[in-house]
Amino acid sequence: MFVLSKYIQQEALRLKKDQSGASIIEFAILLPLMLATFALIAEGGRLFWSYQNAITGVRDTARYVGRIAPSDLCAASPSAAISDYQTAVSNTLSSLSTTNITIGLDDLSLECVGTSGEYRVSPTPVAVLTASLTISDLPFAPLFQLVGGAERTQIQTTVTDRSRVFGP
Repeated sequence: MFVLSKYIQQEALRLKKDQSGASIIEFAILLPLMLATFALIAEGGRLFWSYQNAITGVRDTARYVGRIAPSDLCAASPSAAISDYQTAVSNTLSSLSTTNITIGLDDLSLECVGTSGEYRVSPTPVAVLTASLTISDLPFAPLFQLVGGAERTQIQTTVTDRSRVFGP
């Protein structure tokens, strides 16, 4: 009996000192946190990339309007109106949309800036383009709750850009 209890004590001490499985247990504990962190990084990167593409598309479309619209839009009797280009701008922005990312035209307006004699064409016409960006079907949306955010099914924002109208 004494030999058996001595053996149990020795085995207990050996197991207490043995750390051969400790690293796998630590890895198993940290794995879910690492996967959640990587998923948040991937989702954040996708959102940032989508937003940057929308900004670039709106900027390029505003520049396009600045090149095709006539430079006399602010004159007393202009040869065209800024609303004449609404369909072309709407089609251009719609072509930027993908399955889960929608870009739509909110407003295309005209600002006449400057006073007479200040610029070559006074007042100078400036096309103002406002578009809405909607990113839907976020695959890792529940993970945002882990870092204190609210669970969202979609994200909406507005992008605005201005471009001076030079005319054709």
